[in-house]
Amino acid sequence: MASLTDKVVASLVADIEHGILRPGDKIPTEVALMKQLSVSRSVVREAVSRLQAANVVETRHGIGTFIRASEDREPVRLPDADLSNLLDIMAIIEFRIDLEGAAAALAASRRTDAHLKQIAAALERFEAQMANGSTSVLQHDVEFHLQIARASGNRYFYDVLSQMGRAVSPRTRLRPPELAELDQLERLRAVLSEHKAIYQAIVRQDSDDARAAMRLHLSNSRERLRQVHGASV
Repeated sequence: MASLTDKVVASLVADIEHGILRPGDKIPTEVALMKQLSVSRSVVREAVSRLQAANVVETRHGIGTFIRASEDREPVRLPDADLSNLLDIMAIIEFRIDLEGAAAALAASRRTDAHLKQIAAALERFEAQMANGSTSVLQHDVEFHLQIARASGNRYFYDVLSQMGRAVSPRTRLRPPELAELDQLERLRAVLSEHKAIYQAIVRQDSDDARAAMRLHLSNSRERLRQVHGASV
């Protein structure tokens, strides 16, 4: 399950990817992170331990914790999620909002024509599937997000999302059987529209719009899941 520890890890990794924290920089103190992220000391220490295990940071006793050079790092491992549990799914989406917002912003500034073709292809397959009246778009949904992560030019975004696998698009596991297929199609039309807004921002190379569009998309996805859950109880 994505947790408060994951939130701290994601925040620090995002700062590294944005260049806010660079190799050799000292990370904020425990007290500063506790205040900034509204977490306990034990959560901060667990997050730092995980980053130490992945060689992202190193602690120099009596001095502080510092960012290591990128070539020394390993992928940060995430815990397995229970994709039948609404709270787990909500936590995953919460974890993804900042992570994928940052990836989309970088993709807008770094994407190549080849990247755009791959993102557009996933978007077109998603739309074609829906045009046939099918809601089986999971593979294309996941691929859309993965291609944006790839276009960011930073392999850690792609590594993390790849590791999450189907958890990147968990909505189908929570859809109650009694929810009409028509309702599901309507929800997916909203998703498609949001995907197009993200893609267009990346095409324009507008990093701010790309970040905002991705964050809005994931926030809306969280709300749609909450509504579906409410319809099933």
